[in-house]
Amino acid sequence: MKQYRFVVDYDCNFTEMIGAISHMKDYHACEKGLFQIFEPDCDEDTIQKDLDFIASALPKLRVYGMTGHGALSRETHSIPYRVCSLMFFESSDFVMNIFDCTNMTPAEAGEQYKSTLKELSDVQGILMMSSAFDLCPERFIDKINEYDSKLIVFGALAGTPDMAEDCSKIFFENTIYKRAILTVAFCGKDLHLDYYYNLGFRPLGKELVVTKSNDRGIVYEIDNRPAFDIYRNHLGIGMNGYFFENTSSFPLFMKENGKPLARVALDYHEDGALAFATEIPVGTSVSLSYSTADIILDETSASAIKLDDFAPEAVLIYVCMSRRMLMGDNLAELEFEFYENICPTATWGHGYGEILHAGGLRGFLNASCVVVGMREGPRPEDKDRIRYTPKQTYLTEYVNSKQDGFVPLSIRLVNFLESTTKDLRSAVDQLFREATIDELTQLYNRRALNHFLGQFIEKRGQYTGIAVMMVDIDHFKRVNDTYGHDAGDLVLKSGCSTVKFLFNQNDVLGRWGGEEFVGIKININREQALEFCEELRRSVEKIKFEIVGHITISIGVTMVKEGDNPERVFKRIDEALYEAKETGRNKVVFR
Repeated sequence: MKQYRFVVDYDCNFTEMIGAISHMKDYHACEKGLFQIFEPDCDEDTIQKDLDFIASALPKLRVYGMTGHGALSRETHSIPYRVCSLMFFESSDFVMNIFDCTNMTPAEAGEQYKSTLKELSDVQGILMMSSAFDLCPERFIDKINEYDSKLIVFGALAGTPDMAEDCSKIFFENTIYKRAILTVAFCGKDLHLDYYYNLGFRPLGKELVVTKSNDRGIVYEIDNRPAFDIYRNHLGIGMNGYFFENTSSFPLFMKENGKPLARVALDYHEDGALAFATEIPVGTSVSLSYSTADIILDETSASAIKLDDFAPEAVLIYVCMSRRMLMGDNLAELEFEFYENICPTATWGHGYGEILHAGGLRGFLNASCVVVGMREGPRPEDKDRIRYTPKQTYLTEYVNSKQDGFVPLSIRLVNFLESTTKDLRSAVDQLFREATIDELTQLYNRRALNHFLGQFIEKRGQYTGIAVMMVDIDHFKRVNDTYGHDAGDLVLKSGCSTVKFLFNQNDVLGRWGGEEFVGIKININREQALEFCEELRRSVEKIKFEIVGHITISIGVTMVKEGDNPERVFKRIDEALYEAKETGRNKVVFR
């Protein structure tokens, strides 16, 4: 594999680049090459001229690309150059597809792509780009995940020079698309991919909860107040033309599958709602976040060292412009230099969002740097590897400053804020546990169960189904009378610690009182709920408790219906549980 990088109008002009490629031995030796182009402007005439020129002069190249992001502030600048990457493969191949989403949703496009993937073999990763801010790419990625959850998906959302007007575009061969998703599937048994996700942003202040939002990326309320208030109250900003400039360095911080994510607000509405490029569901815990150049560059340098061990032959970088705004132009260039020291032809570009579906990340990212290295064949021995001399510019200055021992005031203030944030969250966590956690079983208590069920019922339309079950230990009074309350408490504690792993992180399990427990499972139908309850009943029956031996449980279960409230639901599962106990115990009854 070989990669070449051209920074048009900096290293060369467009005609010179075309001429250089046309004289390459690699171009003439291969059947097709892969050409990626980042256009700094959204002018369709200019872009079409470039695409047509490549198509006529270099017919062996398969072309794709997107428009880049404009500057976010007066202190930083967008990249005014066309950044191009050319890759040739020796034993591997690539397959390109385009999905025009003018009259098709990303989910529908993803279903079509699943059929395409079934016809491919040895797919190692998928590069993906999309245009239009409201074209949520995660719905498309979810379909890829359904096909093969291990496939790496990476790339970016096209940018636009002016945030006030979405002119983002992607290109496929010599056609421009305003609302589409493109993919490049990299295939080959000898092809290896390595990926890194650098965020660097850390949570600041207390956690808040999204209390009203929709599936199109609009967040109306956070903690039952207009979403804009999170910026108005914490940053002291108003609704004006500098919204993006004022807020993009303080994205919302959240976690998904345990992975830290940032969400940059695209715009605001007069009613106080905030617009994002992807859905932030009701119930999501968020907080403001912050970072510094030191934090970001430390994380980047650590990733670069690991990537160096992979020995890539090509490197593709997709990075958020907000990092450039935070660090400034020079340090943002240094972030690229870390990777250029490993692979001088590493190619980068700024979009509105980054894409990485791997390692627990679902897909859509903000404020991050996604780096993907590629290599054909085994990792070369150190004696066969080419080592590059680090660039001296800001790299030497940065390394020396890290060894000096002096900590700038800005970093000391950030460390102070981080420490106080941890102290605050520790205190809040303690108060939460005291108010909502059952002391004996460490499960949620009755108050928390009432709260969570009310929340689930309120958001019922977001789920395919909500099952609620009440579990009672059969003849538990006999256990206490025969073996003592200590033995009874042991049954409750050890039994709960065993069965709670049958519930996933989106479910709720708590102690209703005495030997009764309540579980809530979402995105489940009646048949699945009954099957789960039977599995739960059998699992408990198999446990051999110390002193007591085996016990059984009875379960009443119901599905949340339209017009339900917590009282009706609890009444139904209580009646179902009573029937289970009255008709023989150790059974499941549905109401």
